[in-house]
Amino acid sequence: MKKNFIFFVLSVFLTTHLTAQRKVTTVGFQIKPIFPNSFLSAGTKTIYQDNVRFDLTLASGFSAGMMVRHGFSDLLAIESGINYVKRSHELKITDGSFEGTSKFRIIGYEIPVNLLVYIRLGEKIFMNASMGPAVDMFASDVQSSDDYYEQRSYRNNIFQPAVNGNLGLEYRTAKSGYFYIGASYHQPFSYIYATEIHYPKNNTVPVIETIDGNYFTLDLRYFFYEDPKKKTPPKNDDEEQ
Repeated sequence: MKKNFIFFVLSVFLTTHLTAQRKVTTVGFQIKPIFPNSFLSAGTKTIYQDNVRFDLTLASGFSAGMMVRHGFSDLLAIESGINYVKRSHELKITDGSFEGTSKFRIIGYEIPVNLLVYIRLGEKIFMNASMGPAVDMFASDVQSSDDYYEQRSYRNNIFQPAVNGNLGLEYRTAKSGYFYIGASYHQPFSYIYATEIHYPKNNTVPVIETIDGNYFTLDLRYFFYEDPKKKTPPKNDDEEQ
Protein backbone atom coordinates (compact mmCIF):
# COMPACT_ATOMS: atom_id res chain seq x y z
CA MET A 1 0.00 0.00 0.00
CA LYS A 2 2.83 2.43 0.82
CA LYS A 3 4.50 1.79 -2.55
CA ASN A 4 1.20 2.19 -4.41
CA PHE A 5 0.62 5.58 -2.76
CA ILE A 6 4.12 6.79 -3.72
CA PHE A 7 3.77 5.52 -7.30
CA PHE A 8 0.40 7.28 -7.60
CA VAL A 9 1.89 10.62 -6.56
CA LEU A 10 4.82 10.16 -8.95
CA SER A 11 2.45 9.32 -11.82
CA VAL A 12 0.66 12.62 -11.25
CA PHE A 13 4.02 14.37 -11.47
CA LEU A 14 5.00 12.74 -14.74
CA THR A 15 1.87 12.29 -16.83
CA THR A 16 -0.23 15.44 -16.44
CA HIS A 17 -0.13 18.81 -18.17
CA LEU A 18 0.41 21.26 -15.33
CA THR A 19 0.40 25.00 -14.68
CA ALA A 20 1.83 27.00 -11.79
CA GLN A 21 2.54 30.62 -10.95
CA ARG A 22 6.16 31.42 -11.49
CA LYS A 23 8.30 33.79 -9.41
CA VAL A 24 5.87 33.96 -6.50
CA THR A 25 7.18 33.53 -2.96
CA THR A 26 4.51 33.42 -0.29
CA VAL A 27 4.22 32.57 3.39
CA GLY A 28 1.39 30.63 4.99
CA PHE A 29 0.33 28.50 7.89
CA GLN A 30 -1.31 25.11 8.22
CA ILE A 31 -3.04 22.80 10.66
CA LYS A 32 -3.27 19.06 10.02
CA PRO A 33 -5.45 16.87 12.27
CA ILE A 34 -4.11 13.31 12.53
CA PHE A 35 -6.75 10.62 12.10
CA PRO A 36 -6.37 7.10 13.51
CA ASN A 37 -6.86 4.42 10.88
CA SER A 38 -5.35 1.21 9.56
CA PHE A 39 -4.62 2.76 6.14
CA LEU A 40 -0.98 2.38 5.08
CA SER A 41 -0.01 0.39 8.21
CA ALA A 42 -1.01 3.15 10.64
CA GLY A 43 -3.31 0.96 12.74
CA THR A 44 -3.20 -0.85 16.09
CA LYS A 45 -0.28 -3.05 17.12
CA THR A 46 -1.31 -6.03 19.26
CA ILE A 47 1.00 -8.15 21.41
CA TYR A 48 0.08 -11.25 23.43
CA GLN A 49 2.25 -12.26 26.36
CA ASP A 50 1.39 -14.66 29.19
CA ASN A 51 -2.31 -14.60 28.18
CA VAL A 52 -2.36 -10.80 28.45
CA ARG A 53 -3.25 -8.66 25.45
CA PHE A 54 -1.51 -5.31 24.84
CA ASP A 55 -2.91 -2.94 22.17
CA LEU A 56 -0.84 0.10 21.16
CA THR A 57 -2.69 2.59 18.93
CA LEU A 58 -2.12 6.01 17.44
CA ALA A 59 -5.33 7.51 18.82
CA SER A 60 -5.18 11.10 17.55
CA GLY A 61 -2.93 14.11 17.15
CA PHE A 62 -2.23 17.14 15.02
CA SER A 63 0.49 18.98 13.16
CA ALA A 64 0.66 22.77 12.83
CA GLY A 65 3.22 25.26 11.59
CA MET A 66 4.41 27.83 9.08
CA MET A 67 5.22 27.20 5.42
CA VAL A 68 7.13 29.10 2.72
CA ARG A 69 6.37 28.39 -0.93
CA HIS A 70 8.29 29.54 -4.01
CA GLY A 71 7.17 28.99 -7.59
CA PHE A 72 10.23 28.79 -9.82
CA SER A 73 8.69 27.68 -13.14
CA ASP A 74 5.35 27.25 -14.89
CA LEU A 75 5.42 23.62 -13.80
CA LEU A 76 6.96 23.37 -10.36
CA ALA A 77 7.15 24.99 -6.94
CA ILE A 78 9.00 24.15 -3.76
CA GLU A 79 7.65 24.33 -0.23
CA SER A 80 9.30 24.12 3.17
CA GLY A 81 8.78 25.20 6.76
CA ILE A 82 8.64 23.82 10.29
CA ASN A 83 5.76 22.00 11.99
CA TYR A 84 4.94 21.09 15.56
CA VAL A 85 3.64 17.51 15.72
CA LYS A 86 1.79 15.89 18.63
CA ARG A 87 0.99 12.17 18.46
CA SER A 88 -1.38 10.79 21.12
CA HIS A 89 -1.06 7.04 21.67
CA GLU A 90 -3.45 4.77 23.53
CA LEU A 91 -2.27 1.74 25.49
CA LYS A 92 -4.92 -0.87 26.31
CA ILE A 93 -4.17 -3.87 28.55
CA THR A 94 -6.64 -6.77 28.64
CA ASP A 95 -6.08 -9.45 31.27
CA GLY A 96 -9.12 -11.76 31.51
CA SER A 97 -11.97 -9.63 32.84
CA PHE A 98 -9.62 -6.75 33.65
CA GLU A 99 -9.25 -3.96 31.09
CA GLY A 100 -7.11 -0.87 31.58
CA THR A 101 -6.68 2.01 29.13
CA SER A 102 -4.28 4.92 29.30
CA LYS A 103 -2.76 7.48 26.95
CA PHE A 104 0.62 9.07 26.41
CA ARG A 105 1.81 11.60 23.86
CA ILE A 106 4.92 12.09 21.77
CA ILE A 107 5.95 15.64 20.85
CA GLY A 108 8.17 16.31 17.86
CA TYR A 109 9.03 18.76 15.11
CA GLU A 110 9.11 18.24 11.38
CA ILE A 111 10.97 20.10 8.62
CA PRO A 112 9.63 19.08 5.18
CA VAL A 113 11.00 20.04 1.76
CA ASN A 114 8.33 19.23 -0.83
CA LEU A 115 8.31 19.52 -4.60
CA LEU A 116 4.87 20.61 -5.86
CA VAL A 117 3.21 20.39 -9.26
CA TYR A 118 -0.13 21.92 -10.24
CA ILE A 119 -3.11 20.95 -12.34
CA ARG A 120 -5.34 23.88 -13.25
CA LEU A 121 -8.99 22.83 -12.91
CA GLY A 122 -10.60 26.26 -13.35
CA GLU A 123 -9.92 29.96 -13.30
CA LYS A 124 -9.16 29.99 -9.57
CA ILE A 125 -9.03 26.30 -8.63
CA PHE A 126 -5.86 24.23 -8.77
CA MET A 127 -5.10 20.66 -7.82
CA ASN A 128 -1.60 19.98 -6.56
CA ALA A 129 0.49 16.97 -5.72
CA SER A 130 3.66 17.14 -3.66
CA MET A 131 6.34 14.81 -2.44
CA GLY A 132 9.67 15.18 -0.72
CA PRO A 133 11.95 14.40 2.20
CA ALA A 134 11.56 15.58 5.77
CA VAL A 135 13.53 15.59 9.00
CA ASP A 136 11.74 14.57 12.21
CA MET A 137 13.12 15.83 15.54
CA PHE A 138 12.31 14.39 18.98
CA ALA A 139 13.36 16.17 22.14
CA SER A 140 13.13 13.46 24.79
CA ASP A 141 11.98 10.04 25.92
CA VAL A 142 8.46 9.76 27.37
CA GLN A 143 6.84 7.71 30.11
CA SER A 144 3.50 7.19 31.82
CA SER A 145 2.24 5.00 34.64
CA ASP A 146 -0.71 3.94 36.78
CA ASP A 147 -1.12 1.58 39.72
CA TYR A 148 -1.17 -1.45 37.40
CA TYR A 149 1.46 -0.64 34.74
CA GLU A 150 4.42 1.51 33.69
CA GLN A 151 5.22 2.59 30.13
CA ARG A 152 8.54 3.96 28.92
CA SER A 153 9.17 4.99 25.32
CA TYR A 154 12.73 5.61 24.15
CA ARG A 155 13.42 7.65 21.03
CA ASN A 156 15.35 5.95 18.27
CA ASN A 157 17.26 9.13 17.32
CA ILE A 158 16.96 12.87 17.88
CA PHE A 159 16.91 13.48 14.11
CA GLN A 160 15.34 11.01 11.71
CA PRO A 161 14.70 11.11 7.94
CA ALA A 162 11.19 10.69 6.55
CA VAL A 163 9.20 11.17 3.35
CA ASN A 164 5.95 13.08 2.71
CA GLY A 165 3.24 12.67 0.08
CA ASN A 166 0.28 15.00 -0.47
CA LEU A 167 -2.72 15.61 -2.71
CA GLY A 168 -5.10 18.56 -2.46
CA LEU A 169 -7.16 21.38 -3.94
CA GLU A 170 -6.35 25.09 -3.77
CA TYR A 171 -8.61 28.10 -4.31
CA ARG A 172 -6.68 31.25 -5.28
CA THR A 173 -8.15 34.71 -4.85
CA ALA A 174 -6.85 37.90 -6.44
CA LYS A 175 -6.01 39.64 -3.16
CA SER A 176 -7.17 37.55 -0.20
CA GLY A 177 -4.66 34.72 -0.57
CA TYR A 178 -4.81 30.98 -1.26
CA PHE A 179 -7.08 28.52 0.56
CA TYR A 180 -6.13 24.85 0.51
CA ILE A 181 -7.61 21.54 1.60
CA GLY A 182 -5.96 18.18 1.07
CA ALA A 183 -4.57 15.02 2.64
CA SER A 184 -1.03 13.93 3.51
CA TYR A 185 0.85 10.81 4.45
CA HIS A 186 4.06 10.96 6.50
CA GLN A 187 6.40 7.95 6.64
CA PRO A 188 9.64 7.86 8.68
CA PHE A 189 12.36 5.64 7.29
CA SER A 190 12.65 3.81 10.62
CA TYR A 191 10.70 3.48 13.85
CA ILE A 192 10.71 6.64 16.00
CA TYR A 193 10.33 5.16 19.51
CA ALA A 194 10.66 1.78 21.24
CA THR A 195 8.00 1.30 23.92
CA GLU A 196 8.66 -0.83 27.00
CA ILE A 197 5.56 -1.87 28.99
CA HIS A 198 5.89 -3.21 32.54
CA TYR A 199 2.80 -5.07 33.75
CA PRO A 200 3.89 -6.73 37.02
CA LYS A 201 0.56 -8.40 37.80
CA ASN A 202 1.10 -11.21 35.31
CA ASN A 203 4.46 -10.53 33.66
CA THR A 204 8.03 -10.45 34.88
CA VAL A 205 9.48 -9.71 31.41
CA PRO A 206 8.60 -6.29 29.93
CA VAL A 207 6.67 -6.09 26.67
CA ILE A 208 8.60 -4.20 23.98
CA GLU A 209 7.09 -2.78 20.78
CA THR A 210 8.18 -0.11 18.31
CA ILE A 211 6.24 2.99 17.27
CA ASP A 212 6.57 3.54 13.52
CA GLY A 213 5.55 7.22 13.55
CA ASN A 214 3.66 7.20 10.25
CA TYR A 215 0.39 9.11 10.08
CA PHE A 216 -2.40 10.24 7.77
CA THR A 217 -3.79 13.80 7.99
CA LEU A 218 -6.39 16.19 6.68
CA ASP A 219 -4.57 19.39 5.62
CA LEU A 220 -5.96 22.90 6.00
CA ARG A 221 -3.69 25.69 4.75
CA TYR A 222 -3.75 29.39 4.05
CA PHE A 223 -1.12 31.33 2.06
CA PHE A 224 -0.92 35.12 1.90
CA TYR A 225 -1.27 36.70 -1.52
CA GLU A 226 1.91 37.97 -3.16
CA ASP A 227 2.41 39.62 -6.55
CA PRO A 228 4.71 37.81 -8.96
CA LYS A 229 8.20 39.25 -9.10
CA LYS A 230 8.71 41.18 -12.30
CA LYS A 231 11.96 41.25 -14.20
CA THR A 232 13.41 44.69 -14.87
CA PRO A 233 13.91 45.08 -18.64
CA PRO A 234 17.51 45.76 -19.68
CA LYS A 235 18.34 49.36 -20.51
CA ASN A 236 19.44 50.19 -24.04
CA ASP A 237 22.09 52.72 -24.95
CA ASP A 238 19.55 55.45 -25.84
CA GLU A 239 17.91 55.22 -22.40
CA GLU A 240 21.28 55.46 -20.64
CA GLN A 241 22.05 58.68 -22.56
